[in-house]
Amino acid sequence: MGSTGGLAWSVLAPARHAILRFSKRMSSKYVGFLILALVVLTGAAGCLSTAFQEVTYGGDALRVSVENTDRPVENAVLQVTIMEVGALEQYEVFSEARYIDLDRGQNEYTVPVDLQPGSYKLFLTIFVDGERRTSVIRDLEVAA
Repeated sequence: MGSTGGLAWSVLAPARHAILRFSKRMSSKYVGFLILALVVLTGAAGCLSTAFQEVTYGGDALRVSVENTDRPVENAVLQVTIMEVGALEQYEVFSEARYIDLDRGQNEYTVPVDLQPGSYKLFLTIFVDGERRTSVIRDLEVAA
């Protein structure tokens, strides 16, 4: 058994060295690619410069909080669609698009709307220069 084990290692040794050489060549070849991919992903993370924060309903209006870490924007569009959710269906009860100014930092917007007690889905989107900057779908429960 001892001589067979030594023979197996001596036969496999060239294959093992070839695999290590191939691995070293491949890893050095793709290190630059991996670094580039990480830079792109890190840069893409900064694209989330505008985000919806807290969204609440206060009896006669929806209050929407938006954080903007990018430059201030005049005449962005806030689109709000509210769907009432039933047992097996949902239907639109409110839809509005309005121009807003996005200042740097925290922004608060009030959207007047009368909602009856029930379950709703809110579809919120902000457009800047005709392109969607951010969007979110939130659940909302309005109590009696």
